[in-house]
Amino acid sequence: MAKAPALRAGMTDKSAEADSATAAKSATDTISATPAMWVVHGPKGTAYLLGSIHYLPKNVHWQTPEITAAMKAADTFVFEVPMDDDSWSDARAEYPKDVLLPSDISLPSLFDQEMRTDYRDVMFRIHGNPEGLVYMRPWFAAQQIQAQAYGVENVKGLSLDEGVDHKVYEMAKARGAKFRAFETVALHVHLLTDNGNMDEGMTELRRTLKVLLAETSDQTAQQRLFDAWYKGDTKAFAIASDDTLKHMSPTGRKALLEDRNRAWIPQIAAMLNEKHTYFITVGGSHLVGKIGVPTLLRQAGFRVDGPDTVVSANASGLRATF
Repeated sequence: MAKAPALRAGMTDKSAEADSATAAKSATDTISATPAMWVVHGPKGTAYLLGSIHYLPKNVHWQTPEITAAMKAADTFVFEVPMDDDSWSDARAEYPKDVLLPSDISLPSLFDQEMRTDYRDVMFRIHGNPEGLVYMRPWFAAQQIQAQAYGVENVKGLSLDEGVDHKVYEMAKARGAKFRAFETVALHVHLLTDNGNMDEGMTELRRTLKVLLAETSDQTAQQRLFDAWYKGDTKAFAIASDDTLKHMSPTGRKALLEDRNRAWIPQIAAMLNEKHTYFITVGGSHLVGKIGVPTLLRQAGFRVDGPDTVVSANASGLRATF
């Protein structure tokens, strides 16, 4: 999921594109990443698809010659939501209400005995800071606990400004390129905050605690996610992405990924009926697996070239209308 400046720094995504301790490599050691990219061929237009990692350190070099050439060829850049600061002004004004509980309610007061025990055990295991979570809404507390668990607070140089979508936006803006977005800011915030639904937030927090207590691997799912993205390994990325979403309910995962992916397909199809070259940057988890955008576009009859390219009987016949 995309995140705009200021607000996005606090309202982190629920998806697989989470912060990772893998990014904590020395700033003096350049990480040469080769992230996966796809190209979609339409009746009139062409679209490049790049999966974003929203936070990166400065020492990651991901602008391969292929990605650089695709960005230079593009005249229109597309993101999940508008990236300009003005589009997020209203959402930022609502930010305290979205993340903080009413002053007369504390987070621990919402716990039953089982959840209280899990919360205590997780805080002990991750050396967390429970005092900082006392007045957070459950959905936001869940995200902050994940960040503490995966060492994000100790990662030097990890920055939203270095994130792929932010970098792409800044480079395109400097060129005076055109921009489009799949969703409104209001819809994006609704997805991030569960629209203030306390029960859904508590369910997510409970699942987060259970997942962290069950974690036995020396390498976290977020670390595996980063490593797979660095290598352009879409299969490993899809597996790690699924693992990072275990704390969410099946309904929540469907709303976050599949429903949105399917809603983007007719928009992309309409773009491909225009004489433009698009560079589409969305969270990496939206582009992999059976419900990923490249797969859905192939099912719709479009030719999609990329690391997971397969010969399809449908590929030769492009759909011009939806």
